[in-house]
Amino acid sequence: MKKTVISMFLALPLLAAAQKGYVITGKLTNLKEPAKAYLDYGRGNDAFKDSAEIKNGRFMFKGRVKEPVQAFVAVKRSSDASKKRNSDYVVFFLENSKIAVTATDSIKKATIKGSLAEKENQEMQAPVRPLTDIILKLNNEFDTKKNDTVWRKWAGDSVTKLVKTIKDLHVQFVETHLNSFMGLYAYNVYVLDSKFETAKVEPLFRRFSPELQKSELGQRIVERLEAGSRRATGVKATDFTQNDLNDKPFTLSSLKGKYVLVDFWASWCAPCRAENPNLLKAYTELKAQNKNFEVVAVSLDQGKSSWEGAVKKDGMPWIHVSDLKGWQNEVAVKYGINAVPQNLLINPEGVIIAKNLRGEGLTEKLSAYIK
Repeated sequence: MKKTVISMFLALPLLAAAQKGYVITGKLTNLKEPAKAYLDYGRGNDAFKDSAEIKNGRFMFKGRVKEPVQAFVAVKRSSDASKKRNSDYVVFFLENSKIAVTATDSIKKATIKGSLAEKENQEMQAPVRPLTDIILKLNNEFDTKKNDTVWRKWAGDSVTKLVKTIKDLHVQFVETHLNSFMGLYAYNVYVLDSKFETAKVEPLFRRFSPELQKSELGQRIVERLEAGSRRATGVKATDFTQNDLNDKPFTLSSLKGKYVLVDFWASWCAPCRAENPNLLKAYTELKAQNKNFEVVAVSLDQGKSSWEGAVKKDGMPWIHVSDLKGWQNEVAVKYGINAVPQNLLINPEGVIIAKNLRGEGLTEKLSAYIK
């Protein structure tokens, strides 16, 4: 009984946040001309847009969100009427609280107060921002020093180390904010990167408070973890059926008894296209050696002409399938693929034995697994 009462008290902040809404009050002290403010947040079915007249430099928005969400507030002046896009905007985390947005004439430089989620976001990004600035500076110098191989290697190594440091800082933030929405948000964005291993990252998720685990974001994370477990080495590959380029259904399990490389790619993905020659070379050589091997390419394209055109141009003779749903490709969603290129190597028994094999030595890498 005592634990139940304590749990109820722990849940009170979340319940209270769900019961009341947000009030955004904006103030631009030096804005004199007629203007409107625009509020925009959410995506897909949860997308929300609102607008308000700015009078005497002030505006207000009222509403309610299910959980903290990244929002945009833009200002469009009467003199900006010919512009297609608002260039004066600020991004912050909106939650159900009283939030003050204060600036002089440009909202881009506004001060945000009243959002705990935004306050914690700023705390998280503060030590990261100087490191990302260094990465951007190095990236900008790459073209000017393209012939300096020593510098490029040093810069590449530096960027790799900086990226790791940034990842470590984000993980540290998560570990110290296990009762915070922003801790959960950071876990979802930075810990669950494009190639996370469910077995390695799930224990950290289970350290979050039960209320956060049961939240909408928490449930979305559970789905991502489950999808990630389907692409883990040592597990049986989840079967699927999709149409090929001739609009005929192809089923993965029809290749049982072969080594199969399931390759996730898209015609618009430059790294994917750059890797295709390596895969073509490996495919040709392994076929010439009579290896029990096949490739199934799952395209994340949305248009058949671009998909088919890329297959012909890159000369890829293996099996190609797609449902033309882009990032919502049902196979990609099933395996939790949110970045390409990625691939999975499946053995004759249908078990995933390796993944993300690529590069100029792809033939040798595949041969190490194909018996």
